[in-house]
Amino acid sequence: MDNFLKTNAGFETTCKLIETINRSTDDYLFIWDIEADRRWFFGDIDKYYHIRKNGSDTNSTPEMMKIIHPADRKAVRASLQEIAEGKKDIHNMDYRWINRSGQKVWINCHGTVIRDNENKPHLMIGRVSEENLRHLYNPLTGLWNKNKLRSDLKEAVKRSKGYLMFLDIDSLAAINLSHGRPYGDSLLKEVAELCENHKQVKTAYHIDHNYFALILKVETEKQVRDFYDAVKQAMQEKCTFTASAVPIDKELFYDETQLLDSINMTMKKAKAISDNRIEFFSREDLSKKITTLALLEELKQSVENGCEGFAVYYQPQVRAGDYTLYGVEALLRYNSKTRGMVFPDEFIPVLEQSRLIKEVGLWVLRQAAAQCKKWRETIPDLRVSVNVSALQFEDIYLGEKIIEILKDIGLEGAALTVEITESIELHSSEQMENIIKQLRAFDIRFAIDDFGTGYSNLGYLKQLNVDKIKIDRVFVTDIEQDTYNYKLISNVIEFAKGNDIRTCCEGVETTRELAILELLQPDVLQGYLFDKPDTAQRIEKAYLDPAAPEYQNRLAFLQKIHAYKEQMGILRFDPKGILQANGIGLWAMRIKGSQSDHELHTDEIMKQLLAVETNCSPKACFGYWESNIHPDYRAYVKENLTEMICGEKAVQMEFPWCHPQFGEIMVRMSGKRVDNADGMVVLEGYYRSITDIVGA
Repeated sequence: MDNFLKTNAGFETTCKLIETINRSTDDYLFIWDIEADRRWFFGDIDKYYHIRKNGSDTNSTPEMMKIIHPADRKAVRASLQEIAEGKKDIHNMDYRWINRSGQKVWINCHGTVIRDNENKPHLMIGRVSEENLRHLYNPLTGLWNKNKLRSDLKEAVKRSKGYLMFLDIDSLAAINLSHGRPYGDSLLKEVAELCENHKQVKTAYHIDHNYFALILKVETEKQVRDFYDAVKQAMQEKCTFTASAVPIDKELFYDETQLLDSINMTMKKAKAISDNRIEFFSREDLSKKITTLALLEELKQSVENGCEGFAVYYQPQVRAGDYTLYGVEALLRYNSKTRGMVFPDEFIPVLEQSRLIKEVGLWVLRQAAAQCKKWRETIPDLRVSVNVSALQFEDIYLGEKIIEILKDIGLEGAALTVEITESIELHSSEQMENIIKQLRAFDIRFAIDDFGTGYSNLGYLKQLNVDKIKIDRVFVTDIEQDTYNYKLISNVIEFAKGNDIRTCCEGVETTRELAILELLQPDVLQGYLFDKPDTAQRIEKAYLDPAAPEYQNRLAFLQKIHAYKEQMGILRFDPKGILQANGIGLWAMRIKGSQSDHELHTDEIMKQLLAVETNCSPKACFGYWESNIHPDYRAYVKENLTEMICGEKAVQMEFPWCHPQFGEIMVRMSGKRVDNADGMVVLEGYYRSITDIVGA
C-alpha cells in the first residue's frame, strides 16, 4: 500500500477516490503528507474557511494554525507533533476553527496514520466534521452547550477536582429590551471570551440563553469567590452576575446528575435571596438533599403499595353572591410513616422529578371522581377539579385513561374540570393539545390554574377554549390596598365574561377581600375564608348534611358575611340572573375579511334559546343559527347586520326563526358594533324569543 501511495499515479488515484467519496458526505476529507507537511483538502471547504493560499492545492501546519482558535492551538500542535514523531497513529480531537465570517465553529478532526516500509509516519487520511459536534455547542458564543457539559461532568466527578460554577447574567431580557438584541448578543460573546480566556477556567459552557457553566481549576471557596469578583469587576459597567458553585467531589456527589441537581438548587437559593451575589453549596443543602432522597424512597414504596399514605382532601369552591357550593378542588396530601404529614410543596416536587406523579395523578383522579359521583346524589350539578401535571401529558394515552376512569365510575364528563397550571407552555406541545381535544369531546372542562403567574395571555386562553380561569391568590391578597392587582383582576374578569369563561378567585381569606372582589363579579370563590382543604367526611358534614353542627356553623358564618357586606353598603348586582329570569341571551359576532367568514359566540342563555350543543364551535354556531332563519327574512337579517357593521348606533330587528323543538318562532335581536378584536369586526347584542314558548 505504501509503495502504491508513493508513486504519482497511485497518489493521484487515491486523491480521485477520496474526492469521489467526499461528494457523498457532509464532512471534509483530507490527506496529510506528514514528512513534507502538506495537506490536501477535498470538497468546498475553501468557501467557508481560509484553509490555504489562493492558487495553492495544499496547506502546511503553520497555515492551519491560523484558522484554529488561539485557545486550542497548543493542544492541536502537541497532538500533531506526536503524530509526526511516530508516538501515536490516531488524531481524534474536538477544537474550534474560525470561518471566513470570523465565527467560531466546533469541529471534530479524526485521522489515521499510514506508515511506510520503515515504519515511519508517511500519510494521514482523515476527515473534518462539523455535524458531529453541532448538537454540542452554542452557535452564538461557540462555547460547548449543556449536552457537552453533562458528558464532561461524568469524567470530572471521577477525577474529583475543582469547582463547578453556574454564572447567570442578571436581567438579560431587560438589557435586550433597553439596548436591543444585538447588544445583548454582543454582551454574551464578551462574557464567553472573558470566561474562556481566564487562567482558572478549565472549560467554559454556554448552557442557556443567559447561563454559563464553568469548570474551574481551583481548590478553595476563596479562589472561587476571587474569580467571581474578577468577572464582576471586568463587566461592572455593563451587567451584574448571580452565581452558584459546588465542589466537584465524588464524596459528595455520586454522579453528574446529582451534581447538576445540587448546583441548580444552589442557584435557585441564590436567586431567591437577591441578584448580584454568589451562593455556595453547603452541608446543610446536602442534608436537605439526603432528606429528599429518603422521602423519594418512601414515596416509591407508597406507590408500589397502592398509594398507601396518600389521601385526597377537598377544598370547596362557592358561587359568588350566595356562597352555595359550586364544586370542590381535589388536593393531594401525604402522611409519612416516619415524619407524619408532609407539606405538598415538599413532596409534590419529588413526585414530579421522579415521574411518580403520572401514576399518583391517575389515582387522585379516580378517588376524586368516585367521591364526586357520590356527592352528586345530593348536589346533582356538583363539579370536581383535579390538577393534571405537564408530565402526565407525556403519556399519549392519558386522554383514554381519564375517560376510562370516568366510565368505570359512571361520572359524566361535564362533572370533571381538569386544572392545568399556567406555567405549562401548552402551545409548545401538539400532543398535549390533541389530548385536550380528546377530553373535550367527552365534555370534560378545562381550567387554567394560578393565572397571572405563568406564560398565558388572554388571546391564548381564547384559542385554547378554556372553561375557567383561576386567578392566583398572589393577586387577591390585600387587593383592597393594591390598585394594580384590582385593575388586573377587573380586566381578566371582563375579558372572561365576554368570552363565556368562568372566573374563580383563589386565596380569599378575609371578608374585606371578599367584599372588594364581589364588586368585580367573579363567578366562583375559593379560599380559607370559606374552608381550608379537608377530608371528604368533614366536607360532607359542612356542605351536605343539614343536621350536622358543621353545616349549621357554616350557615351562621355566611349570615355574618352578608351582615358585614350590608354594613359596608355593598349590594351585589346580578345582571346575568336578571337576563336569565327574562329569557334574554347575549351574543357576540366576529367577522373576518369578507362577511362570509363569521363566528357566533353565545352565553348559556342564548345557547338554550337556540337549543345548540354546549361544545358547538363559534363558526358552526353561526352556520346553524343562519340556516334556521326563515328564507324570506335572510336578506332582511343580512341587511341589518351590514347596518350594524357600518353604523354607530344599535340596530334592532325581528324575524321568524325555525326552532328545532318548537318550530317557527319570532325572535328579537339587537346589537351594535364595538371595538375590533384580533383583526376582526365585532358586533355585540342581545337575543330573545318574543313567541310565548316553554323551555326555550
